[in-house]
Amino acid sequence: MEDSGDLIYQGHKSSEFGINIMFPFTLVHPVPDLTPTHIKGRSGDFLQHDGSYQNVTQTFDIFVNRPLNYSSQSDWDRAVASWLKPRIDRNRRIKYEWLKFSYDPEYVFSATIQNPYTVTWNSVNEYIGTGNIPFYCEPFQYRIDGITYQDLPQLGSVYNTENEIAIPDWHFIANGTFTLNVNGLEYQFENMEGEFWVSGDTSDTYDKNNKLFNGQVHFPNLIAPILPPGQNTITLTAETGTTITKAEYKPKWRRLI
Repeated sequence: MEDSGDLIYQGHKSSEFGINIMFPFTLVHPVPDLTPTHIKGRSGDFLQHDGSYQNVTQTFDIFVNRPLNYSSQSDWDRAVASWLKPRIDRNRRIKYEWLKFSYDPEYVFSATIQNPYTVTWNSVNEYIGTGNIPFYCEPFQYRIDGITYQDLPQLGSVYNTENEIAIPDWHFIANGTFTLNVNGLEYQFENMEGEFWVSGDTSDTYDKNNKLFNGQVHFPNLIAPILPPGQNTITLTAETGTTITKAEYKPKWRRLI
């Protein structure tokens, strides 16, 4: 028997619009990026895993009971379209947003809208409708305790209990030169001034105005720190005269869908 619940996305709950998400639903699992190599005379291909997975489209069936504060179906449609409209990031790329469900409070999707939602209204009762919302999702679900910034671990170590490598974001307020040491690798920041962030996905260092400071940082292989499954060490060392008033990270613990 189907049940229903809330979807939370871009600061709003689906119930605000009279939308109920029908449960259970079937998860779509990601396809790995594999390169097959066939050798004649040998049965069975060699498969090279490139370490990446393709996005998935998760489609959720909905039941709509349009609230009375929406005077018409068109009024409701405009509100929902505005709610689901993709946001654009500092590089003019569509942003992924956290997609939460009341039925599964421990994990979230990282999602955006690629194709529009659909609703078919009841021919007898204009307040009732059914349809679906397709979300275009990264191939991972993220644990809820890792999607906000938090202080660096006080004891200098943290354990990644998931089976996937975590790619954190970092946030500092500092003046001077310091080194972030993660698992024995040194990530150097030279002559920094004020507040700045490091994107784990792009390895860019930037401030609130999106000004880049990549010329003042030195990362091994030009890649920001990662946290493999298991025990990880994270420490900071600063040169004499350097002040660090904030040092935090968003670990983004994740697992494959």
